[in-house]
Amino acid sequence: MSSFEDIVILFFLFIFGAIIGSFLNVVIYRVPKKMSIITPASHCFRCKKRIPYKYNIPILGYYLLNGKCAFCDHTIASRYPFVELITALLTIIVYVVFGFNTQFIVYLILTYLLISVTFVDIDHFIIPNGFVLFGIFILAGSLFFKFVPIEWQESVSGAFVFAGFLFGIGLIGQFILKKESIGFGDVKLGLVLGGFLGVEYSILALYLSFAISAIFIFIMLGGKLMEKNAKIPFGPYLAAGTLIALFTKTPYGGNYILNWYYTTMF
Repeated sequence: MSSFEDIVILFFLFIFGAIIGSFLNVVIYRVPKKMSIITPASHCFRCKKRIPYKYNIPILGYYLLNGKCAFCDHTIASRYPFVELITALLTIIVYVVFGFNTQFIVYLILTYLLISVTFVDIDHFIIPNGFVLFGIFILAGSLFFKFVPIEWQESVSGAFVFAGFLFGIGLIGQFILKKESIGFGDVKLGLVLGGFLGVEYSILALYLSFAISAIFIFIMLGGKLMEKNAKIPFGPYLAAGTLIALFTKTPYGGNYILNWYYTTMF
């Protein structure tokens, strides 16, 4: 395949990802409110007028409107184009890592699910059961049709390791801190993520999740950008750890991070 063809593919993947990101913005806003994700069409939250098609272009629409509603000048959150951009970029990354195959489709859906989980958890400190059930459905179908290179025994073991670890940490945190430290939504999400990852990758994803969260909390507290007793959504860190574990797979089935660890430590 020529470099020109590669550029064309990446361009169309970017456009596709941005369009999906626009839809994910709808999911992120409406699902916690138990609203339909189909109707009504995209509209201003204040004046309720439908957004014209020419302004409903992912990423660009926000800047064409100067970040404001075309009818009432209500400010549009900058997170909308950000979600569209990050979804577009992650779509490209999934393609680069896995190529065009069944793994690409499955892990792309998982990536979109985790983007939704991340921002819903940030906004509402919940992981909707619908997200978890959707993840289980995709996982079960992937295992049944062998769309991903993992046997069901390894998948079940990974689910128990991932969710069990989070559940155990939650119990310990509850005992020491006298308050909820790991929500049950995180535990349920862990079942899905562990099922996709298996045991070894689950351990890697958990390590990355806690490491990233520790770094973030340290920076936020050090910069006095967060109160010591502030509630912290853990779903985004689980999503980040999982995606990094997936995206660092080698072309031969290994993992760059794990390979570095084994060659350095042993």
